[in-house]
Amino acid sequence: MGNKLSKWLFLALILTFTVVTAIVAFSPYKSSPGFSYKLLQHSVEIEAPVDTVFKFLGKSANASHWSVFVDHIIPLNAGKISDGAVGSRRRCFCNEDETGKQWDELITVVIPGKKRQLAIYNLKEFPMSAENLATEQIYEKQNNKKCRVTFTVFFVGRSGVTDNFKMYLAAYEITRIFSKNMENIKRIVENSQTSGIHHG
Repeated sequence: MGNKLSKWLFLALILTFTVVTAIVAFSPYKSSPGFSYKLLQHSVEIEAPVDTVFKFLGKSANASHWSVFVDHIIPLNAGKISDGAVGSRRRCFCNEDETGKQWDELITVVIPGKKRQLAIYNLKEFPMSAENLATEQIYEKQNNKKCRVTFTVFFVGRSGVTDNFKMYLAAYEITRIFSKNMENIKRIVENSQTSGIHHG
């Protein structure tokens, strides 16, 4: 009986190790050229001037048009700091009635036409959460009418083993959301270029 139990425990450990190894090995959260830290990233090329895309993504109200995860975003200190500027804070809600999943963001870096960085904090109603998270929007001008936009998520500073494993696991779903969001951004912005309608 004891030998049989030991055998099953050994097989369970091997299976667990194999699954964990596969999650880590194939996760989109990984080291990438040009970055000194692990991150997950997803990019899209948009047939529009880089400044147009930068401005579009800097307005919180536009998220309700392109995000498949966020229902709406409310600026928290717009009376003091302009929406999208360094120091502006905003609350992201996944549901229209503002129940369930939500989190706050603080814009920490803005380089017009180049980069926007946001600290993520105060996560609520998530099955997994972690501290010291940040996200970036990186913009690369291809020519006067085309640009490449990259979304990233990463830890600021050191992160523990537990938080890293959470990210390895969550990265699959985050990448799927990024992909859908960026498809929407591309479609909306490119259509606005041809139709003359601007979501400023």
